[in-house]
Amino acid sequence: MLRGELAAGQPEIAKKILVDSRSDHEARNRLNRLTVASALTKKLLAQGKTNLAANTLSDALDGIADQTHETKGATTTQEASNGPRALLIEDAANEREMLAGFLRLHGYNVDTVEDGIEAIEFLEDNEKPDFIVVDMNLPRLNGASVIRKVRANPGFDGVKIFAVSGSTPATAGVDVSKNRVAAWFQKPLKPSGLVASINRHVHQSSQVTVPVSAN
Repeated sequence: MLRGELAAGQPEIAKKILVDSRSDHEARNRLNRLTVASALTKKLLAQGKTNLAANTLSDALDGIADQTHETKGATTTQEASNGPRALLIEDAANEREMLAGFLRLHGYNVDTVEDGIEAIEFLEDNEKPDFIVVDMNLPRLNGASVIRKVRANPGFDGVKIFAVSGSTPATAGVDVSKNRVAAWFQKPLKPSGLVASINRHVHQSSQVTVPVSAN
């Protein structure tokens, strides 16, 4: 699918991804945007939401070409669900909205915040989520600090944590065992793998089952 888009008139994107990357972190972030966009697009197509799928992929490709994290708008769904509650912490707007949309399409209720401070404030003021998906490279308060603060509060003992990062736990300064991180995903993220892991771990502590799609 992505090869087709590139051949259709955006070959400069491939060059930017492979050649013009300033760092391994930047390259992983660009690839991550594409993998999440691809997964969300396929899921939307499977549900017959063709226009939304086309907009999602177009926005992701435009964002990479412009070297920006901004999203153009409605690339996710806001469908109500009785499934588990999630808090997604991600500073890049494009990835945040696409991944939130992907999780919602799999039956999760997803709230989103863009940095660590906002995440802690949200947790203090709102209903406790069943799980948290947190990026490590966050402004103001990074992901490792968010994890430690959550684990220092006994009120959040039952909350599962899933970390997403361009680096290893050791490099990010996170003791996965001590901080009870359910799973660590290195970018570029495979969204279906994240969903499968969330469903498996969340189901261990509740009797709610969320269907996992191969998409």
